[in-house]
Amino acid sequence: MAALLLDASPDGLLLVDSAGQIRLANRSAERIFGYAVDELLDMNVDELVPSESRRSHAQRRQSFAERPSRRPMGTGLQLHGQQRDGETFPVEVSLSPLTIDGDVQTVVAVRDVSDRREVEARLALAADRERIAHDLHDLVIQRVFAVGMSLQSVVGLVESPVVRDRIASATDELDETIRSLRSAIFHLGSANTYRGLTAHLAELIDERAHHLGFTPDLNVVGKVDDVPDFVADQLIATLTEALSNVLRHAHATAASVLITRADGELRLEVADNGTGISVEPKPLGGLSNMMWRAAELGGSCTVAPSEASGTRLVWQVPT
Repeated sequence: MAALLLDASPDGLLLVDSAGQIRLANRSAERIFGYAVDELLDMNVDELVPSESRRSHAQRRQSFAERPSRRPMGTGLQLHGQQRDGETFPVEVSLSPLTIDGDVQTVVAVRDVSDRREVEARLALAADRERIAHDLHDLVIQRVFAVGMSLQSVVGLVESPVVRDRIASATDELDETIRSLRSAIFHLGSANTYRGLTAHLAELIDERAHHLGFTPDLNVVGKVDDVPDFVADQLIATLTEALSNVLRHAHATAASVLITRADGELRLEVADNGTGISVEPKPLGGLSNMMWRAAELGGSCTVAPSEASGTRLVWQVPT
């Protein structure tokens, strides 16, 4: 019955005498360390720790034998075991001294925490990525966008065509910088399972609302959170460009954003009630960039006046 109870434990159990000799081991210890139970009974417990730690482990074991006391698991110590093949792994260990025939022996419970440490590392990495993404969004992008808007606001005050062109070029560069930052933020956030493309789109709409003076209506139809990253990047860049154009040129008081995924196609529609569009897009302008992005993905992009007023952009690509 005692043997059945020992083998039922998910933790490795060892009975170690005052000299460090293993007197008893269960099946979980066999699984954790890779030694057969019969092999463990012929070993000193120091052989189950990494080779570089065996001398210090023997000293700590001797100190424990002189002043034995119970030590529960989860005491915060960074401990490692070593398997038969030399592979080391993180463990938690509890110690329970008992006296048998005058000899102070110790029941050692060993728990392999490799999976838990891996999960903790992933959570820590996700938290770091989320913090970096928030810092980029809340600090860097907002400042870059504000600089771009300041430059745009003085274009009409400049008489020199050369200076106006330089300001426009600088503004385009700032827009490209924002798009690159947004792409980086998206990839940082995508490692966190709690943040998908839909959340990223909503954040973009919320950010632009502060500058537009109104919040565009956002409607997402279909499953968009699992679109390929390279498509999501281009969608974010296109929507950013479209809303920037509404801000700079449309003089609108309302806008709507509709994103639909169905029948193997991802479709973005942005409509506003502004002054509308009456000229062809510049060869290197933002509208041409949106058309180029769609073409690169095998899709299309059209920009035209709405039936009532304002402008309507339709950007669609296969997924």
